[in-house]
Amino acid sequence: MIADDHPLFRDGLARRIKERTELELIGEAADGPAALDAIRELQPDVAVVDIKMPRLDGLRVAAAVARDELHTRVVILSAYLESAVVFEALAAGARGFLSKDADRRDVCEAIIAIARGEVVLPPTIQIGLVEQIRARAGEIEISLSARERQVLELIAAGESAPQVARHLHLSTGTVKSHLRNLYEKLGVSDRAAAVAEAMRRGMLE
Repeated sequence: MIADDHPLFRDGLARRIKERTELELIGEAADGPAALDAIRELQPDVAVVDIKMPRLDGLRVAAAVARDELHTRVVILSAYLESAVVFEALAAGARGFLSKDADRRDVCEAIIAIARGEVVLPPTIQIGLVEQIRARAGEIEISLSARERQVLELIAAGESAPQVARHLHLSTGTVKSHLRNLYEKLGVSDRAAAVAEAMRRGMLE
């Protein structure tokens, strides 16, 4: 699905998506709340969301999707490619970040890659993103158990608690217990914040 408050941009991207036989456009939205409602109702594999939307921006939409453990993968579109903004988008739970000036064909390829589970970022900002992570890395070491680190890496990859449980052959209750321990050690209260704090401390590659 596509969420963007500019009809011309949204229509242009929608036309290109409809031209691809391997893609199906199942919804459109013009503001943040409508986008989040559509994601919850339609459960698309991928949602392409403008970072600046009325009433609820793209970062908050991505964070809500991660918080609610929806299976939809969010890719953020922005007119500006700044490493600090990309860092915030990934910390919020986005699985991709693209320029609004990107060729529509490239956006379609990114949607396909993200649906496969990949993370898509423009090569031009990857060095800046690494520097951003290093700059935000905390000096205090936090000790995680091997299992807690596995859980952290899987939620950073976008997996929900039940998915992590299946991946690690654990019960969902056990995974949630590990998550509570992670939250306590990192000083956060939800998974999006845990991933953001772990990235800030350089605990995730």
